[in-house]
Amino acid sequence: MLQRIIGFILGGLTIWILLSLTDSMSGDSGPKWAFSILIGLLVALLWPWVIGIILVRRAKARRKDEIDQEVAEQLAAQNKNQ
Repeated sequence: MLQRIIGFILGGLTIWILLSLTDSMSGDSGPKWAFSILIGLLVALLWPWVIGIILVRRAKARRKDEIDQEVAEQLAAQNKNQ
Protein backbone atom coordinates (compact mmCIF):
# COMPACT_ATOMS: atom_id res chain seq x y z
CA MET A 1 0.00 0.00 0.00
CA LEU A 2 2.80 2.40 0.93
CA GLN A 3 4.57 1.51 -2.30
CA ARG A 4 1.53 2.58 -4.31
CA ILE A 5 1.20 5.85 -2.40
CA ILE A 6 4.86 6.68 -2.98
CA GLY A 7 4.42 5.72 -6.65
CA PHE A 8 1.44 8.05 -7.02
CA ILE A 9 3.33 10.89 -5.37
CA LEU A 10 6.46 10.41 -7.50
CA GLY A 11 4.41 10.02 -10.68
CA GLY A 12 2.37 13.11 -9.90
CA LEU A 13 5.46 15.15 -9.14
CA THR A 14 7.06 13.98 -12.38
CA ILE A 15 3.98 14.95 -14.39
CA TRP A 16 3.83 18.35 -12.69
CA ILE A 17 7.54 19.04 -13.26
CA LEU A 18 7.41 17.98 -16.90
CA LEU A 19 4.30 20.04 -17.55
CA SER A 20 5.92 23.03 -15.86
CA LEU A 21 9.07 22.65 -17.94
CA THR A 22 7.24 22.14 -21.23
CA ASP A 23 4.70 24.89 -20.53
CA SER A 24 7.16 27.53 -21.66
CA MET A 25 7.55 25.81 -25.04
CA SER A 26 5.23 26.80 -27.84
CA GLY A 27 3.04 24.35 -29.73
CA ASP A 28 0.13 22.03 -29.21
CA SER A 29 -0.55 21.12 -25.58
CA GLY A 30 -1.84 17.60 -26.39
CA PRO A 31 1.53 15.96 -26.93
CA LYS A 32 2.89 17.71 -23.83
CA TRP A 33 0.19 16.15 -21.69
CA ALA A 34 0.67 12.74 -23.29
CA PHE A 35 4.44 12.84 -22.87
CA SER A 36 4.20 14.03 -19.26
CA ILE A 37 1.62 11.43 -18.32
CA LEU A 38 3.58 8.64 -20.00
CA ILE A 39 6.80 9.54 -18.19
CA GLY A 40 4.91 9.99 -14.91
CA LEU A 41 3.37 6.53 -15.23
CA LEU A 42 6.75 5.00 -15.97
CA VAL A 43 8.23 6.66 -12.89
CA ALA A 44 5.33 5.46 -10.74
CA LEU A 45 5.71 1.89 -11.99
CA LEU A 46 9.48 1.57 -12.11
CA TRP A 47 10.66 3.41 -9.00
CA PRO A 48 10.72 0.26 -6.79
CA TRP A 49 13.01 -1.51 -9.27
CA VAL A 50 15.37 1.43 -9.46
CA ILE A 51 15.54 1.73 -5.67
CA GLY A 52 16.03 -2.05 -5.42
CA ILE A 53 18.92 -1.99 -7.87
CA ILE A 54 20.56 0.86 -5.96
CA LEU A 55 20.15 -0.92 -2.62
CA VAL A 56 21.51 -4.21 -3.99
CA ARG A 57 24.59 -2.45 -5.38
CA ARG A 58 25.18 -0.75 -2.03
CA ALA A 59 24.85 -4.07 -0.19
CA LYS A 60 27.29 -5.78 -2.58
CA ALA A 61 29.81 -2.98 -2.19
CA ARG A 62 29.47 -3.12 1.59
CA ARG A 63 29.99 -6.91 1.57
CA LYS A 64 33.02 -6.54 -0.69
CA ASP A 65 34.51 -3.92 1.65
CA GLU A 66 33.98 -6.22 4.64
CA ILE A 67 35.63 -9.12 2.82
CA ASP A 68 38.58 -6.94 1.76
CA GLN A 69 38.99 -5.72 5.32
CA GLU A 70 38.91 -9.28 6.68
CA VAL A 71 41.50 -10.40 4.10
CA ALA A 72 43.75 -7.48 5.03
CA GLU A 73 43.46 -8.38 8.73
CA GLN A 74 44.28 -12.01 8.05
CA LEU A 75 47.29 -11.07 5.90
CA ALA A 76 48.52 -8.70 8.60
CA ALA A 77 48.16 -11.42 11.23
CA GLN A 78 49.92 -13.95 8.99
CA ASN A 79 52.82 -11.54 8.29
CA LYS A 80 53.08 -10.76 12.01
CA ASN A 81 53.43 -14.46 12.87
CA GLN A 82 56.25 -15.00 10.37
